[in-house]
Amino acid sequence: MATPPTPLVTASDVTTLLAADLPAEGTPERKQLDELCEQATAEIRSKVVAVDGRIAAGSLSAVRVRGVAVDMVIAALENIELGFRSTGETYPEVGTTQVIAANRLTVEMTAGQIAALSPVTPGAANGMYSVRMS
Repeated sequence: MATPPTPLVTASDVTTLLAADLPAEGTPERKQLDELCEQATAEIRSKVVAVDGRIAAGSLSAVRVRGVAVDMVIAALENIELGFRSTGETYPEVGTTQVIAANRLTVEMTAGQIAALSPVTPGAANGMYSVRMS
């Protein structure tokens, strides 16, 4: 059986950025945080080309990858806290607002996050190109 790859983000990374205490091992909060970190790692590895090899080669910063992964986990925690469908009330005027989360995934990468971790193509002029027609 192959050794599982090293996680790109840990619960400790997330709580450090949030300036929060790391939940004790085995608690529901820690299990949730560990699961979201695993999901973020899997999402990055599925959407970013050769992330582990590029980190090992030094062409991609491990700090940058960790930062994107932490951002993904924090967004997922906010999404869970808000709820996929929640109701809010405002006072002194009584009003009810229903909020529907923008996504249905718990952990996902935005286009900007994918671009931040994608390899830079040397000589590419802002994605522009020309095709000779003759």
